[in-house]
Amino acid sequence: MSAVDSGAADRTDQRRAARPARDGRVRETGRSRGIDIGAFADFEDRKMRSVEVGGMELGVCRWGDEIFVFRTACPHEGAPLCAGFLQKKLSATLVDEEPRLEVDEESPVVLCPWHRWEFDLRTGEAAWPGFKMRTYRVTVEDGRVLVSMGRK
Repeated sequence: MSAVDSGAADRTDQRRAARPARDGRVRETGRSRGIDIGAFADFEDRKMRSVEVGGMELGVCRWGDEIFVFRTACPHEGAPLCAGFLQKKLSATLVDEEPRLEVDEESPVVLCPWHRWEFDLRTGEAAWPGFKMRTYRVTVEDGRVLVSMGRK
């Protein structure tokens, strides 16, 4: 690439970086960019709510100091996951033929309101094999929640 070509590419990259998103402000910090969906403090702890970004509805959940963003439609039959239930991850095992229930305080899950399917907010994985909800990369910068719409 010649010096002339390099300059044109740099200007194109600068225009792209400066272009705002349709429904949010784009902030660039180093190599990351994200769509500003609100102040971290505006998301109530251990509650879900939906936000619209570029015509798409996304679910947002704050769990202590972490925040998660996911596609609101359940991958099973399209139920609105934000109308579901938020809880700590529960798991059961058999120990000497007796069931043992374990609660993972640090792992939030959302339960679908229609069929109670459980999805891990960190990975999107369902308790039922073969299903996964779409999750998005999230960062908090200067107290603002930024979502990257690319693959996690």
